[in-house]
Amino acid sequence: MKKYLLIDGNNIAARSAFSNKDLTNKDGIPTGVHYGVFNSLISLKRKFPDYNMLMAWDGKSARRMRESKEGVDKGIIPSLYKANRKKDELPKPLLDFYSQSDYLKRGIGQLGIPQIFMNDFEADDILASYCKMLKNEHEVVVVTSDKDYFALLDKNVSIWDGMKQLTTTLDDFKQIWGIEPKQWTDFGALMGDVGDNIFGVPSVGEKTAIKELIAHGSYQNVIQHYEKEYNHFRKTYPDLNINESNREKFEKLLNAETEPKDNIESKDNIENKENVEEKKRKKKFPGIYWNIPYSGVAYEFEFGKIKMPKVVLMMLMFQERVKLAYSLKKIDEDISSLPAIVCQEKNRTRLLEFFEIYDIVSLITGIDEFFY
Repeated sequence: MKKYLLIDGNNIAARSAFSNKDLTNKDGIPTGVHYGVFNSLISLKRKFPDYNMLMAWDGKSARRMRESKEGVDKGIIPSLYKANRKKDELPKPLLDFYSQSDYLKRGIGQLGIPQIFMNDFEADDILASYCKMLKNEHEVVVVTSDKDYFALLDKNVSIWDGMKQLTTTLDDFKQIWGIEPKQWTDFGALMGDVGDNIFGVPSVGEKTAIKELIAHGSYQNVIQHYEKEYNHFRKTYPDLNINESNREKFEKLLNAETEPKDNIESKDNIENKENVEEKKRKKKFPGIYWNIPYSGVAYEFEFGKIKMPKVVLMMLMFQERVKLAYSLKKIDEDISSLPAIVCQEKNRTRLLEFFEIYDIVSLITGIDEFFY
């Protein structure tokens, strides 16, 4: 049995960029990401000395972009997958990382660590495919702080979070969360993911998602369970499709707001009570769209003709969105034609030249571990 250390390059580099954001060389070039990544690799080499390393980098997921565009076109979601990561709005540490990433990868290459990048796949897809290929006969440790990787946990697959200095095994995960790793995608689908601009059910949080999955097993089963219980309401009060007779009803539903809570005093509401009262208001049904399921039921619910848990109504209303969210959260683990993990020839001289350019000479002694 061999041992493999599969590293999420973007995850470790982004963390390094932020934690060392003020480091520059004598010419003012940002070097924090270089310093942080090499420091992390030294730590990994010390902790996992007999492991074969591989580092994967993010491409742009063609499947997720295609599916999210279809969702936008149908009105199911308001914006594309990762549309919240606009280049002109990225924080400076990330811009520094992206501008220096080619040089960083060249430096890592001198260590002999194989790296892989695929245009149409993200790092988690690549590493998941390697996990599937290796886990039956080998031990695999995935290096990341990204919780999406919990879905990969298995008998021979664990996760190392260098930031927290924490290993998560299959047993650890089951004890903490009470579900199986394969249900982690369902968990993300119900909740959504703000970081990746994935929209789930607006009113569902961690506790509700876990409770429902423990009770019913999957997001599909959750929806089916409540469909059986409440579908008779939908038959009685059909969906508010786009037509003139339903437009006024839908507009009322679209603009419905919660009432502000009374007797909440603060410095703000003393100075500007009207503004604070407005802030306390929020949409009762955030994110609803034309032709959303159960909109007719929601309208009657809003005006007190139907009684049911609001969170259940929201799950039924947003079932198409949850279906899409599940697909966007699901990791592709069947990438074909992946190269074998083979360490390349190390080049100490070239690496020292790289270190001199980036003024991270203090790491040279540690980096020697990769050569001897």
